[in-house]
Amino acid sequence: MRPRRILLLFAFTWLSAVALGQLSDLTPRPELTPEQVVQYQVTALQHNDDPKLDAGIERAFRFASPSNKQVTGPLDNFVRIVKSPLYSPMLNSLSSLIVGSELKDDQAKIAVKIVAADGHQVTYVFVLSKQNEGEFNNCWMTDGVAPLQHGEDGSDQGVTI
Repeated sequence: MRPRRILLLFAFTWLSAVALGQLSDLTPRPELTPEQVVQYQVTALQHNDDPKLDAGIERAFRFASPSNKQVTGPLDNFVRIVKSPLYSPMLNSLSSLIVGSELKDDQAKIAVKIVAADGHQVTYVFVLSKQNEGEFNNCWMTDGVAPLQHGEDGSDQGVTI
C-alpha cells in the first residue's frame, strides 16, 4: 500500500475512533496532517448544530488560516459564506470521502466528495498551507475551499488537483 493511502486510512480511523464531542475543543496542532485537518472540518460541518446552532461552522473556522480569515472576515461573515448555496452542501451532509490529495512542501490540496443532505454530490478542493510563524507555527490550516467540477458522468475517478 502506498504511504499516502496509509495516511488517508489513518485520518479516517483517527476520526472514527474519536467522537465528535471529544473533538469539540480541537484546535490546530503541528501533529495534525492536512487530511486530518480537512476531515475534522468536514465532520464538524456534517454535525453543524451539535451541540448548538452553527457549532460546526465555528469549529471549522478555527482551522481557517490567518490569510483566509483576512478574506472571509469575522466568524459571523464566515457563517454566511458557509450557508451560501455554494458551500451549504457541506452542512449536515450524509457522508464524505477524501478522493484526492497532493502535498508539495508546505502546500496541500485535498479533494473531498460530499454527499449532501438532499443526496446530490459535490467535490470540494481544500487548499492548505503549513503556517510558518505565530501562534499556529507548523500547523496545517485551510487557505480556501472551492467546488470542483465533475465530468458529465458525475464521476470523480482520477481526480487531478
